[in-house]
Amino acid sequence: MAGSTEKEFVFTFKNGSRKSCLTVPLRLPLECSARDLRGRLVAAHNLPCYVEDELLQLLEEFVAVETSKLQDQNAEEALKVLDSRDKPVEDIADSWAQAFSRECTRYSEPEASNKDHQFAMTYHALIHSSALETLLNLEHTYAVANADIINHRENARKNLEDKQHQEMESAMQGLGVTHTDEQVNALAQRHFDSTQKLEVQWDNEVGNLQRTQREEYRDWVRQVHQDMEHSNRERTTIQRIRAMSDAVDKGGGADIEPEEMPRLEESFTIHLGAQMKTMHNIRLMRAHPLDLCRHKPNKIGGTKPQRLQTALSLYSNTLCGLVLLVDNRVNAYTGIKKDFSSVCQQSTDFHFPALQDQFTSIQEDLVRANTVRMAREAAREEEEENGSNGSADSEKSKSKSFSDLNRLQAGDFYITRHSNLSEVHVVFHLVADDSLRSTHINARNPTILGLRSVLKVACRHDILTLTFPLLLVHEMSEEMTVQWCLKRAELVFKCIKGFMMEMASWGGTESRTIQFMVPEGISDEMFHQFSNMLPQIFRVSTPLDLSKAK
Repeated sequence: MAGSTEKEFVFTFKNGSRKSCLTVPLRLPLECSARDLRGRLVAAHNLPCYVEDELLQLLEEFVAVETSKLQDQNAEEALKVLDSRDKPVEDIADSWAQAFSRECTRYSEPEASNKDHQFAMTYHALIHSSALETLLNLEHTYAVANADIINHRENARKNLEDKQHQEMESAMQGLGVTHTDEQVNALAQRHFDSTQKLEVQWDNEVGNLQRTQREEYRDWVRQVHQDMEHSNRERTTIQRIRAMSDAVDKGGGADIEPEEMPRLEESFTIHLGAQMKTMHNIRLMRAHPLDLCRHKPNKIGGTKPQRLQTALSLYSNTLCGLVLLVDNRVNAYTGIKKDFSSVCQQSTDFHFPALQDQFTSIQEDLVRANTVRMAREAAREEEEENGSNGSADSEKSKSKSFSDLNRLQAGDFYITRHSNLSEVHVVFHLVADDSLRSTHINARNPTILGLRSVLKVACRHDILTLTFPLLLVHEMSEEMTVQWCLKRAELVFKCIKGFMMEMASWGGTESRTIQFMVPEGISDEMFHQFSNMLPQIFRVSTPLDLSKAK
């Protein structure tokens, strides 16, 4: 199909007693306006000023007519191509309709038709109404049922492990007498198959329960919201509340979870900036990062204040984020990633996809991102080498295995969204490597630069509370001496202060809460040393004692 064509434009005018004719070739469709083209022709051919209006009028008419002819010609050729294909006309019409609905606003479906967006608005209205307590009690009911099936899974897993341990121990004791090496290997294989079968069985049980709870919960929220908008909302809503609350266990006091030990923490108010000062809150706490995620429902019901605040601010501009240090694989098989996945499975997420589904989507995006990253690196290396070793570099890039495309680099991070955690809405999974255990790291370390990127994303997406690991580790080890901890804390404090001062250029002018978390293994003395260091780096507000004022 011809995309453009060339036509001759002829313009005749009188110049005194002489008759002049201008002939110029024009490429249609025009890449500029007819008025701009008129100016170029007048300047290039030194045309008199009194012909400019007539030239513009004739030029616009010529361009309109010839462009219409070109479009008709292209349309005829396109239809001929469609007629030559075996594809039915109905399918072609459907594909065109989809293209129009995606590209043209007037043909697209309204935003309200998006079920997730509609549910978000419904939930936000309901959670800020008199149905707040009922809504949280319903979530508690589902959480108790989910926790029961999780406990059954853990008991079945433990019983199978104990049984397999006894069988393997008996086989190893009789090795060479009652069992041969082949029989022991076959027993180990049977144990592995049994474990895999049990895991798949219980994963399906948990997945089916959470899908059922999610559908019932969403339907209940929609129905209650509709009832509250009608005149008979009180009676209908109460009926629905009672119908969905019958399953709540009214257990006795023996089922009450023990009170958690209070966290050791200290808060500061700081000011940043010289002329345009902004006030922020800094909190230093000693806890495990997953303590901000765990939500332990009591058998007798009840909602903790942190969980209440998290639910109220789920669809707001005051979100809470947490930074977890992970390895370079997007999965939940080892370390803190496995523990975090277990915490997420303790209750159903009614608003966002399950954690594994989010990982799958992130993995697909990661492969595309790494492909672009490798292409850019190869192009940059080829440009730096000026073609001297271009072939070798190209072969080296092509020889990279597929596993490289599925792995992240230090300083990269991916984000997961959650509505079923205690004090967190967004989790930043920041990739860290073994270099963080070294004493000699600086502000150019990839993980520290990753903290800057995390803070930048938080500023642009209304995450006003963000928790960082102060020592860039979640657990203490032997090489982390007192001097190591003090040096690392000073580095992170100064880097975060510098990043926060950049927030004004990122659009982050709101007051924020930055929480620095230290591992649970830190002593009280070390914690107070960190607390004394913080006012020396940040400009802490000094309270005014009015009792001493005269």
